[in-house]
Amino acid sequence: MVLNYIISLLLGPLIAGLIIAIIWTKRDKNRYPGLISCFIWGMLSITIFLLFQYIARQFGLDVFSNLRRIIFYSFVVMGLGSELGKYLILRYYAFPKNSFNGPLDGIVYCAMISLGFAFMGNILYAILPYYPDIDFLYAITVVFANLFFAVILGFFVGLAKSRENKFVDSMTALFGASFFHALYSFCFISEDNRLLIFLSIGAFVIVLLLYYKAFELNEEYKRTKNQ
Repeated sequence: MVLNYIISLLLGPLIAGLIIAIIWTKRDKNRYPGLISCFIWGMLSITIFLLFQYIARQFGLDVFSNLRRIIFYSFVVMGLGSELGKYLILRYYAFPKNSFNGPLDGIVYCAMISLGFAFMGNILYAILPYYPDIDFLYAITVVFANLFFAVILGFFVGLAKSRENKFVDSMTALFGASFFHALYSFCFISEDNRLLIFLSIGAFVIVLLLYYKAFELNEEYKRTKNQ
């Protein structure tokens, strides 16, 4: 069991290191400045989720006595509470950078932020007294789940870079990522493994579609820039 937890704990930093290594090998070290800082900021962004969780606990909203309580906690605390901190860092730290030009760049930066969030989340999952038992399926899948949320958040914030109405794209990013994070959390709180399987399949399809579209827009941006 200890080995399983160590694997889940190291998974986030290992994937983050792999992303950085690929970018530095295939591109340039200066192509995405601040990636390591994004990972660290992602770790710190969990404080907003902890604040949401603390408020919910003070009002007794973390007691799942009925379905409405589960839905509220999943969507407001776990969903919005988790994604709000990531969004703020992506929008106000990474977004202003000259290297941030569109959805593909948004996905890269947001992936690092989300991996930092997941890493710190798994650390707290083990040391906080609210979780007497560790669900290793959750501890491992939460890393990949946060990468999925990063694709949604990063894609739509990236769209805002080249559009006039940045607010609409930003809110689509925040609430889209929050919605899927909430569904993911709902699956574990309600112990609905069947729903989790369907969510995973849907998430995989969405990631492929958004990444393909982001890559397409990135190529279009490069062609426009070279003209």
